[in-house]
Amino acid sequence: MSTFWNWWAVACTIIFFVLMVGVIVKYWRSNHKADQDHTIASFDGIDEKDAPPPKLLFVSYAVAFLLSAGYLVLYPGLGEWKGLANYDQADDKLSSPSTTLDQQFSQVTDTSLAALAQDADIVRSGRMLFQTHCSACHRDNAQGQKHFPNLIDKEWIYGGDDEAIIHSIAKGRNGAMPGWVEVMRKDEVDKISYYLASLNQRHSNVPEVKIELGKNLFAQYCSSCHGDGSANQQTGVPDLSDSVWLHGGSIEEIQHTINYGLNNLMPAFENQLSEHEILAIGAYIRKAGEEEEQKLAALNAQSVERGEYLAHAGDCVACHSAEGGEPFAGGLPFVTPFGTIYSTNITPHASEGIGEYDYDNFRDALVHGKGKHGYLYPAMPYTSYQYLTEQDMTDLWEYMQSIPAVARRNDENHMMFPSNIRLGLLGWNIVFMDTDPIDYNLPSELEGAVDDVEKWQKGKYWVAGLGHCSECHTPRNIAQALIPERIFQGNLIDGWNAPDITSTELYVGGWDEKTLTDFLHTGHSDKGTAFAGMADVVKNSLSLMTREDVESMSYYLLNGDVNNFIAADAVPLEPKGFDEAAYQEPIYATYKQTCGACHGNDGKGRDPIAPTLLNNGIIMHSDPFNTIAVTVRGLQPTYIDPERNFMPMASFEDILSDARLAELITFVRKHLGDQQSPVTPADVREVRETLEAAGYAGGLHTTPDMYDRRDNNIHIK
Repeated sequence: MSTFWNWWAVACTIIFFVLMVGVIVKYWRSNHKADQDHTIASFDGIDEKDAPPPKLLFVSYAVAFLLSAGYLVLYPGLGEWKGLANYDQADDKLSSPSTTLDQQFSQVTDTSLAALAQDADIVRSGRMLFQTHCSACHRDNAQGQKHFPNLIDKEWIYGGDDEAIIHSIAKGRNGAMPGWVEVMRKDEVDKISYYLASLNQRHSNVPEVKIELGKNLFAQYCSSCHGDGSANQQTGVPDLSDSVWLHGGSIEEIQHTINYGLNNLMPAFENQLSEHEILAIGAYIRKAGEEEEQKLAALNAQSVERGEYLAHAGDCVACHSAEGGEPFAGGLPFVTPFGTIYSTNITPHASEGIGEYDYDNFRDALVHGKGKHGYLYPAMPYTSYQYLTEQDMTDLWEYMQSIPAVARRNDENHMMFPSNIRLGLLGWNIVFMDTDPIDYNLPSELEGAVDDVEKWQKGKYWVAGLGHCSECHTPRNIAQALIPERIFQGNLIDGWNAPDITSTELYVGGWDEKTLTDFLHTGHSDKGTAFAGMADVVKNSLSLMTREDVESMSYYLLNGDVNNFIAADAVPLEPKGFDEAAYQEPIYATYKQTCGACHGNDGKGRDPIAPTLLNNGIIMHSDPFNTIAVTVRGLQPTYIDPERNFMPMASFEDILSDARLAELITFVRKHLGDQQSPVTPADVREVRETLEAAGYAGGLHTTPDMYDRRDNNIHIK
């Protein structure tokens, strides 16, 4: 700075300081002239008085001026004056890396990124340069975000060796994919997306034939660049068979990518950064990657394996994945009377998931419903997960750290006041959450009736804890808290009745250990097939558990527990099927026309078209809701087992009147389910109107995927 400009800066600073002091002194000296009874002006009936400012204001200004004057004496602030403290900005640690980077490299002989990553000073400089030039896209910790890759995992589109990393920083990258929206039909794009989702073993509710057709279409349109779907680092083609999706891996996002293509651009920094700065950034990236690798290597392999099993048992992926979305990335809506809640991203992504959680944070969420940034809504079943053993929680935590980080942002909840105030959930926990330890002692009422107490206790652990069966199958009060006295007595969810599964209902319905275990473990049994939400539970959870564990759950449910004992007067139903008299009833003709073609004229089902209605658990259930709902809204296949999938069932809402449908259901339940109580037209009308109001009801030949297109903000009841 020249002498003129130095003195100019000094003069301007001092003059401005003196002027400010002068203004305050002027008002201080005239303060006594103020008259608080004098009205200066009135606005909208409000008088503005000439009241004096409080003396505290002037005292505060005096203190501020003294501190400012002291700062200007001690530190730089007056031109080139360095102050009596002789402070130099170059001494600031934040400034040292930029001013000493060349000195740091002067001591280096090996400039490989692996060697540079061991130099703490160079890594520190690289980290600051990374935060300045790279973090806007790749986040502060280099973990990336949607459209911008994670730099600390081992998934490198163009390769992760030194040459590739330096080339990416210095020269940039430009990758392009054409859009196919004008080439392929929508159904072809859909099929390819289903095939791609299946490559990383994503469960999707589509038949195997569509996936096979998608594979053929992929070979036709995509294989010239993508080959068999594996990576090609020479051309920058990503691996399509893993769980890492740069531009979003949900089926919807995959379809968008296929339709409209992509144009990736990583800018070149060779004209902005020196060679040493580029090497320093590369060293930081390599060091961050090594630390992430060491973190993963430190995980206990046995705990990770056990934790994966526990995650399946807890059905974590079902709730923490949107329809067709990436596993554990959140986004599934839960419609409640108080608004809509969306499940959260629980992958180890630092900014979008739970990557900044430690075990204590994880445990608090699992046991106390307390997230790192506020209390959780009880849609997260922490009221059940609190019963996990410490070892199982540790194993689950180890596994959750091992899964790929997904950069999917959490959806914003839409809750009404005061439900949107998270602190209020602490009050909910205090009032409604039972924190007493789970009691594994056999109730006195079951002594002598339970032959294998250890098996009963094991089943209770799975059912009450990770299985969290009560969360769906138990009625809730007005505050959406479970009613323990009515455990397992059924609850309405997503337009279906999560049915009564009390020991009495199971006993009366004729369920035994083998039949119930078959149903839970495979989704198929002699008493029918799982559908809707229960099919997803079987597919994502129970089918991935050992039969022994599922069998213990059946054993526990069949034998019962506190508030859930088999009624003394309970008598098992014994449906006989259609007899000669039934075949002669006028309503049988309606049955034959509407049901017989698929379920058989005798109601015993037709593989692989439709399941049996004779001895079917839903037909025999005391509550006819689901039987009515199936006929009103239709039913899509479960796709649990490709060899045992049934045909879709169309809605009969526009075919039969409420009265005729009530008569048909009564006829079927009487002969095929041994249920003698008639279903009335009022019963059918109530269910139909409930489903129509929520957008679930269909019509003649309506495809059963209407659930995916309904308004998710409608609470059914």
